[in-house]
Amino acid sequence: MDENFIIEKIGWITQRKSIPPLTKEYIERQYRFFENYIHFLQDNGFTTRIILNSDEKANDDSELWIKDLTEEGFKFYKYGIIKWREKYDKAKNKDKAINDFAFIEKKLKEFREKQNG
Repeated sequence: MDENFIIEKIGWITQRKSIPPLTKEYIERQYRFFENYIHFLQDNGFTTRIILNSDEKANDDSELWIKDLTEEGFKFYKYGIIKWREKYDKAKNKDKAINDFAFIEKKLKEFREKQNG
């Protein structure tokens, strides 16, 4: 796959036209979810660079490229992060789902077991 492919840019989500218009709360949640999963990827050695510093907030220009992920990181993104996004999208309590690190930790454990098994 092309390393210059953008996997996600927050502005694609937060700036889309919507009826009714996207709420500030919705947009803030999108930023927070991006921050959470980027920090998770970084903390677990799945990135090739620091995408967001610990004190840095996501914004509409925040993005994740294929080249930002290690080979294992891209596999984990597809294995765990996409599932976390799906869980978030279906959740009734969005704030709880955004911060459900137990879910993504479980996915990481499963992923590591499959890699080593």
